[in-house]
Amino acid sequence: MSSQTPPAKRPCTDDKDAMFGDENVTMNKQLPENIMAGDEDQNGHFLSKEKAIFQKLEYSSAKESDSAAMTWISSQKLGDFVLNKMIQGTGDMLTVTNRSNDKVLAHIPTNGGDVGEAVKSGREAKEAWGKMQGHIRARHLYSVTREVQKQGKLLSVMECISTGVAVRECKNVMLANLVQTLYHFTGWAELSSPEVKDCQSRGIVAVLLPEVDTLTQIAQQVVPALAAGNCVIISPSAPLPALLFASLCVTAGLPPGVLSVVVGDKARQALMSDRNIAMLSGALSTKEECRSIVSSLQYPIPVSLCQVGKSSMIVFSNSDIDSAVDCLSDKGFYASGQAYDSVGKVLVQSSCYEKFCKRLKEKISKLRVGDALDHSNDVGATTSKNISVIKEALTLNTHLSQFKSNSTFPSTGSYQSPTVLLDVQPSNDIWDDVLLGPLVKVASFRTAKEAVAIVNHSKQGVGCSVWSEKNSLIMQLTKQLNVGTVWVNCHGIRESTRPAQYRSCTGSMQCGGVDLLKLYMSPAATPRLSFSDDKIDPSLVKNFGKATTPALPSDKPTVDPEESVNRTIKLFIGGALKRSANDSYRTVRSSTGTVLGSLPDATKKDIRDAVEAAAKAFPGWSGKSGFNRSQILYFLAENICRRKEDFAEVIAQSTGRKYDDGMQEVDTSLQRLFMAAAWADKFTSSPWEQKDPVGVIGITAPSQWPMLGLCSLLGPAIAAGNTVVVLPSDKFPLVAADLCQVIATSDIPGGVVNMVYGSQSPLSLALAQHQHVQAVWYFGYPEGCHVLTKEGVENNKQVWCEEYDKRKWNSLVQGTGYTINRHCYNNKVVIMPPGDTFAN
Repeated sequence: MSSQTPPAKRPCTDDKDAMFGDENVTMNKQLPENIMAGDEDQNGHFLSKEKAIFQKLEYSSAKESDSAAMTWISSQKLGDFVLNKMIQGTGDMLTVTNRSNDKVLAHIPTNGGDVGEAVKSGREAKEAWGKMQGHIRARHLYSVTREVQKQGKLLSVMECISTGVAVRECKNVMLANLVQTLYHFTGWAELSSPEVKDCQSRGIVAVLLPEVDTLTQIAQQVVPALAAGNCVIISPSAPLPALLFASLCVTAGLPPGVLSVVVGDKARQALMSDRNIAMLSGALSTKEECRSIVSSLQYPIPVSLCQVGKSSMIVFSNSDIDSAVDCLSDKGFYASGQAYDSVGKVLVQSSCYEKFCKRLKEKISKLRVGDALDHSNDVGATTSKNISVIKEALTLNTHLSQFKSNSTFPSTGSYQSPTVLLDVQPSNDIWDDVLLGPLVKVASFRTAKEAVAIVNHSKQGVGCSVWSEKNSLIMQLTKQLNVGTVWVNCHGIRESTRPAQYRSCTGSMQCGGVDLLKLYMSPAATPRLSFSDDKIDPSLVKNFGKATTPALPSDKPTVDPEESVNRTIKLFIGGALKRSANDSYRTVRSSTGTVLGSLPDATKKDIRDAVEAAAKAFPGWSGKSGFNRSQILYFLAENICRRKEDFAEVIAQSTGRKYDDGMQEVDTSLQRLFMAAAWADKFTSSPWEQKDPVGVIGITAPSQWPMLGLCSLLGPAIAAGNTVVVLPSDKFPLVAADLCQVIATSDIPGGVVNMVYGSQSPLSLALAQHQHVQAVWYFGYPEGCHVLTKEGVENNKQVWCEEYDKRKWNSLVQGTGYTINRHCYNNKVVIMPPGDTFAN
């Protein structure tokens, strides 16, 4: 067969080439260096000059100017912001740098831990601001909102150069969220009188802000605190955006002392030891910071702290894979992966895992990393601390497959390449570690139940996006996921009007809605409800939770066998009366010294058994309808009513009060149970705003009201679908023992209510340290509030602590209603994009 000369290659003359014109292929100096006219495409055709340019577009710089921000910095004598002006300190100098280029932005002199002026200004302003008419306060906040809108560009650029977050995210997301939240809570300030008439402002609230996402945290914590009538002292890790926001508030006419900013770590520590601080709220980057802050508290105040975490994503095979990949490439590295809305963990169904990873690799490789002020860059700078943590984690997991962005970094600045780890097993420590920075972990799953179990096992339940086109599957997952926000086929959308609540955090970290406003308020007519005027005694803190000495046998007869039978109380666990694992008992006496019975000294083993029973009963009890739970509570109240004389007599014998007083306490307790039964079917919610039960709650009941305090807490807790482990009054435990006999015959499933008797201090500590207890309610001593709050930080537990003698349980306002109910459930919001079917 004779060889033929192959046809000469000709320029491509398809329709697209005709659109660019039929020109001779020549070299051109304006083409990108790596593509020149005359090169061939994948089909062997010569590329024209124009098509060569379109084959690979090069981004040009679109850098935002920071001249206005630098001018503002140079024009200010930066320092603490007190009484609507900057006050330069005489302490250490705080150097603020631009993470994108390591240039120094400012040197801020601190006050070396002296926060006296800031606290004094807040103390002087809190009465007028807190009692100000809601309409006037709303007008102040509206003025602040308009000023923020006018100076939005300056504020977003200041956030960008201070935190290293890409300027497009600062402007389009963080600033927009701040403005929306300001408008929303301006409205709540206007409506505060009719809507929250039974609540009052707390006083001075200390707000701690993290290194990144300052504007978002100002929106979520500072704005609602101001709307509630509190004075706020901000302690920011990135001071420039907070100082600028405070300056804008002055321009808007906010009264002096309402908002202050203190700079430096020493000032932050000093706030924790000031008696005038009424509440602590904040989001911190690490658990060590949270632990340090709580340890330095000198007074038992309400604490709402949360470690900055990351969200999750579940991708099913029936979803739009391309949309999920596009969303992950954007939100996975939002704020350089250092904010709540950033995606940290991705679960992909096995049947589409390879396809998803292939497309994700292609997308991630094109991400651009560089100067945060440049609009053409996708990812900005990362804090050096987070970079070192990520590098250490990657070093320990070199066996995992990974891919990164192909982008090159600038010569100066703090940058980390966007990285994706593949085939990560949920049993691997790196899967559940909170690694702030541009790092995403991907794992596969087979069934929806498996995916839900993995997400719910996370240390933090910020949010999760579900990607599927099957509506029935989506509706099931929104109910089962234990997170604050569920996004459906989207991610990171925030709505300040709808209530969401971060799970696995200390206190009650709300996000949006009227519940966020009420978080910064306390019941009316109860100044300093949960505080003591004395500092916490370190020796009492050290000894709290230690086991008590076992009681020794008495030399005198404890009971006369001819007149009564020796009564031995048993624990109530799993719906049955059980003996304690400890063989030690102590004598229970009346107010006159008469022996009433023997009480077991329970141990940690008994607490473990009770928690196990409560956790086993939780799925069934929470799965019952609100109607069923209300019927059971009504039946419980009915059975108690039949024995009200017996309960009144026991209360009178134990406490030494009159029989009529005991009868009144029983009647009020019945009212509390009826009210809880009435609320049981009111906790239900719409598919888009849900109220989930917290889980297993450990309750340390107040001692002064042996029946009323117990019923006021027990009723709402189980009405919302929770199961409880109760530590009754250790002074008057016989009332709880009689109540257990009624509970056992009132159709309440076994394990829903568990009673453990003994010394409250060591048992409360055991409850707080148990990982399967989701919340702890403690009404005891100040040192107990301090220790249990610290334990809540250690294992991400919701903690509600008050001193035993501060709340008036016989008051309708303090003993019922929202102040108790809000601790019984977690808010969840489901966000679904509206779509574009009817857009036109």
